[in-house]
Amino acid sequence: MRDLITQNEYNLIKKRQRKEYCKIDLLNYQYQKVDEISGIVVGKPSFSNNATSDIRRTCSISLIPKERKYSVEYGAELWLDKYLQIYMGLENLNGDIEWTNMGIYLINNPSQVYNSINNTITIQGLDLMAKLTGLRNGNLEGIKYIIPQGSNVRSAIIELITEAGFTKYSVEEMYIDIDNSVTMNTPYEISIDIGGTVYELLSKLRDILPQYQMYFDVDGVFHFNLIPSGDNEQAMVNDDIWKYTLIEYTKNYDFENVKNVIEIYGKTHDVINYGEATLSNNIYSTTISNITDLYDYLEVGFTTSGASSSPSLKVNELSAYQIINEDGTIPILLTNVYYVVRWSSSVSKWIFLGEVTPYAKIEETNQDSPFYINGTFGKVRIVLSGEEYDSINSSYLAKERCKYELYTRCKLQDNVIINCVPIYWLDVNWVVEITLPNKQGIEVTEKYLIKEISTSDTQSVTLMKYYPYYSEV
Repeated sequence: MRDLITQNEYNLIKKRQRKEYCKIDLLNYQYQKVDEISGIVVGKPSFSNNATSDIRRTCSISLIPKERKYSVEYGAELWLDKYLQIYMGLENLNGDIEWTNMGIYLINNPSQVYNSINNTITIQGLDLMAKLTGLRNGNLEGIKYIIPQGSNVRSAIIELITEAGFTKYSVEEMYIDIDNSVTMNTPYEISIDIGGTVYELLSKLRDILPQYQMYFDVDGVFHFNLIPSGDNEQAMVNDDIWKYTLIEYTKNYDFENVKNVIEIYGKTHDVINYGEATLSNNIYSTTISNITDLYDYLEVGFTTSGASSSPSLKVNELSAYQIINEDGTIPILLTNVYYVVRWSSSVSKWIFLGEVTPYAKIEETNQDSPFYINGTFGKVRIVLSGEEYDSINSSYLAKERCKYELYTRCKLQDNVIINCVPIYWLDVNWVVEITLPNKQGIEVTEKYLIKEISTSDTQSVTLMKYYPYYSEV
């Protein structure tokens, strides 16, 4: 996300008449300005910003440079070894220009047309994530790359980013609990085959908990953090702006993809160490002949003979240790169920992985949602398993993925698309307020999250109705 806007940027957006400018700086790979392209922009530059895309920001611009030195060829100003930093400007009452940074881009698929009158250059721009995806670099050396089980997620991300040549980053810890007290380590080995990319590894780390995002901001800084939920966040835009800029709006529902009941099955554990367990005083006791001591990532499977809300496990003659969820809470174990646990020496407890096949289910129980399970159209279920879901190795991670799937397949479908005069400083995942008529025709002011922005002559903004993502649903 971009830095907070200035008061001048805010005020100029409300002007009824505008005089607009565009500025293009050429940067080297150290983000240092080496030149500035001046000339005439043909038509309007176009920009896209999509919160759900791997490459979040793209642009397209055509211009006639004042100097003929700007050509697309090796050794010239416009080549693979340069970045573009593009600014859009509005002239204020004093004749000064207030510039808004639209991002740093790699030059992609440039074209150049010469004729007797001018020299027109058209450039497609991709944000810096393209240097990690393999679209422009990002491929690792010709070896299989492995991140060991138990690696700290934040440290692994920083190592990958710096190895790819980026030194400007803001990487938060990944926390497994809502109190942000337990940092996340990789619950399994992460690897890619020969020819894989940095992005593949980064995305596998990010997807351990799906409520995290990664992207490059307008200043070329790599970010890894929680997707903003909108909860208790300030509205960055309200009707004070929309009344000057809004042209029209539409409400869209993708009924085909709406699902309000999500079930997920993870990968079935291949448990070598298994035993029947007897229960006494909340201690499950089992005998497994080949276990003589406990070590990190030792997995044990057992079938319960009774239920417990405060379970511990005792293997052979070793001590009994408490069973906890990955976030530190206590699981409730039922009778005659096959469960799997994993030993953690860092907390001296068994980590509960759930049933032998991790499973979770979640439903849309928010009565204010148009997709409420007890609403007019009832329950619409989807069951997810295999492929990407085979990386889910615990019931906790299955539940977190369920939340995300409900968010994308249900909550994200409740949206509004507005068409407005370009507001160049808007950014995705911002909270905004807007007053629109509800189904009874009464004007209501509600909160939305920006999910996508497309800008050219006008600006199309996709807004998702705000629902708390992290609440228990």
